[in-house]
Amino acid sequence: MLEFDVNSAKQNKIELLDCQVDLILKSLEMVCYMYNFIYPRSQKSKTNEENLRITMVTDTYEQILNQYKSTEKSTKNEISKKFFKKFA
Repeated sequence: MLEFDVNSAKQNKIELLDCQVDLILKSLEMVCYMYNFIYPRSQKSKTNEENLRITMVTDTYEQILNQYKSTEKSTKNEISKKFFKKFA
């Protein structure tokens, strides 16, 4: 599993197709599910590192989902503006 070094984290920007975003979101959903429902069945207590991973996966999922939704809304607004400009 990847080791997370929070001290060396930097912000990144990438451009993805809708299908790629969908794939990433579904993958993150699966990882969240495993951490929340499958992992506790092993009767192990979670370490601080494991809690950090769970939080990072959950936060990443929420961040990507929110950004995707806002991008989708702005794209729809641009399309409708162009559409109405043609007929105005």
